[in-house]
Formats: sequence, C-alpha cells, structure tokens
Amino acid sequence: MATQTRRRPPRGSIVRTATLCGGSPTITGTRVRVSDIVRYRRLGHDAARIRRAIPHLSEDQIVAALAYDAKHRREIDDEIEQEEA
Repeated sequence: MATQTRRRPPRGSIVRTATLCGGSPTITGTRVRVSDIVRYRRLGHDAARIRRAIPHLSEDQIVAALAYDAKHRREIDDEIEQEEA
C-alpha cells in the first residue's frame, strides 16, 4: 500500500488556513498576515526595514506577501478596512 505524504507549500508562499489568523492570508510557516506586511509598506518601510521589525522573515517572504497584495489588492484593502473600523 502506498503512503501519501503531505507536501508543504514552499517557504515564502502565501496560504489561507481557516484556523490560523481568522483565515487571513499568511506567510507559510508563520502567523504573519499579508495585511501586516502591507501596513508596513504603506508606512513607507522598505523590505530591509520590515525585516528588522519582523526578523524571522526572509526577503523572499516579504516579496511574496507584496506580490500577493498586488494580485489581491481589494481583498487586502477590505481586510485592513474592516480591522480599522
């Protein structure tokens, strides 16, 4: 009988898990939401400054979060707006 192995998403990818951060898109293997990275970016922080603020993230992970935001801007904007309300 063959066994199945669960493949983990690659480091730096974005996942949605209903039981993690309320289902918000997060960076794989972390509890850092895409919206958290977007907020830093909107404050004018570059990737190096974001890494200093959240040192366990790699530059690839930050880039992945910003790329996700670029493709799903309305979703992330809505999430941020709801949290600020």
